[in-house]
Amino acid sequence: MLNSINSFNSVSYNSQVGSVGTENSGAVQAKGVEINYNPQDELVMDPQVISMPSIHAGKGTLEGDNVQFVRKEQLEPNKDGQYVYTPGTREFVSSVTMATVQKTIDAMSEKFGKIEWAFGGDKIGLASDAGVDFNAYYSRNDASLNFFHGLDPVTNQTVFSGSSGEVVSHEVGHAILDAQRPGYLTTWQADTNGFHEAFGDLTGLFMATQSDEVCAMAAKETGGDLHKPNCLAASGELLGRAINNSYGKNVTGGDYVRNYINDFKWQAPRTVPRNPSGTDPLTTEMHSWSRIFTGAQYDVMAGIVEKKMADGMDAAAAIKAAGNDSMTLLAEAVKMAPQRDVTYRDLALLMLKADANNGGEYHDIVLNTMMDRNILFEGDDTPNDMSMASMAPSREMTITLNGPEFGKFAGAEVTGTVPGGFNALDSNPADGLAQDMKQLIQNGCILYTEPNQTVEKKDLFDKDGHPYIGVVRWTDGKMVIERNMMIG
Repeated sequence: MLNSINSFNSVSYNSQVGSVGTENSGAVQAKGVEINYNPQDELVMDPQVISMPSIHAGKGTLEGDNVQFVRKEQLEPNKDGQYVYTPGTREFVSSVTMATVQKTIDAMSEKFGKIEWAFGGDKIGLASDAGVDFNAYYSRNDASLNFFHGLDPVTNQTVFSGSSGEVVSHEVGHAILDAQRPGYLTTWQADTNGFHEAFGDLTGLFMATQSDEVCAMAAKETGGDLHKPNCLAASGELLGRAINNSYGKNVTGGDYVRNYINDFKWQAPRTVPRNPSGTDPLTTEMHSWSRIFTGAQYDVMAGIVEKKMADGMDAAAAIKAAGNDSMTLLAEAVKMAPQRDVTYRDLALLMLKADANNGGEYHDIVLNTMMDRNILFEGDDTPNDMSMASMAPSREMTITLNGPEFGKFAGAEVTGTVPGGFNALDSNPADGLAQDMKQLIQNGCILYTEPNQTVEKKDLFDKDGHPYIGVVRWTDGKMVIERNMMIG
């Protein structure tokens, strides 16, 4: 049986918190502080006040055991000596973002042990409001998590991406996966890149299920059937509504950034049309492709909820326990996963292996769900398959893109990993890597630059606000496509 972790002590937000003051300024509080937190966002539920032993006050700001502000953000305690502020203020956004980042790290450390960041150092940087944009991203190069704000033209409300627990935990998920498997930010493979986005989504989902208030809300909305619309399935509601209101159409699919209820099935990435038809097309762009695995893992969690309720657990308790158990399975799979490239099939097999190591309670739920998504097939759950998935080798290869199909990128040198052994895709790996690059170029995922062009950080994002997967750099007159170490 996989055990649930204890949640942090929390109480409902009290509007009588008092105004910002200067009492106790600079006094380090060894036992931590009370601070704003919202596992959802203000469109779904009111903020909470939680006690955070891993966040400390001192010298006019806050700092966590594993996180610090990129730029010093002045935060003085209120008249009660705590760091609780009025929603919508700059202090509130700084407070809730700091709380969410550290709380997510605390919870995920229960799954992975001490987090050793891919960029080195003990603490990740946090920019709770880095400027105007409906966006958020993790950057290994800058060792930071970055959040932004924008004006909703319909509600006239300034919306901060950092005030949503789901959005913030998503970005922390990227950093944590990068810590576990830094090779995943060097690959060009669709499944590996899609899994990075899925892991961010599932980190946000896991953190939401560890809130008693959110679980009670989801139970009331669904009665325990998580395939009904609910606050857990919809992520980043306030930000999603602002994006839709700004662009004048339903660009995200609804009042959310992402919805985990879907029926997408895996198919060979290179067979996916560049411009598929339909109102909600599946493409190999990582945010789109991730929906296959996110949806599958959400279905696994829903199946676990159903099982626990059949065993006599009430809906809210079942949702909380299932959130923990499904993340435990995923974390254990990641620990056994290949270092450089991973397929959705690898992950599904390793989840089965993790479940078998814990008694096999969820074997049928995982297997049937992954088969329904075309990630696994009948007979895939053999001990041999589950063992080989963790050993699937890959190797690094450098090629030059030749041919008119590469357009202005023709002649570029690119280095990538190619899977082998259990996951070998191509008899000629060089041709396979070239095909992957062709698809990425056609999908607009590679930024072209001119020789001697100065590339600013803002240039590294496409028109939809997503970081480009790769960027052209010029070295001694040679065009080289490098992996962008930013992911949103």
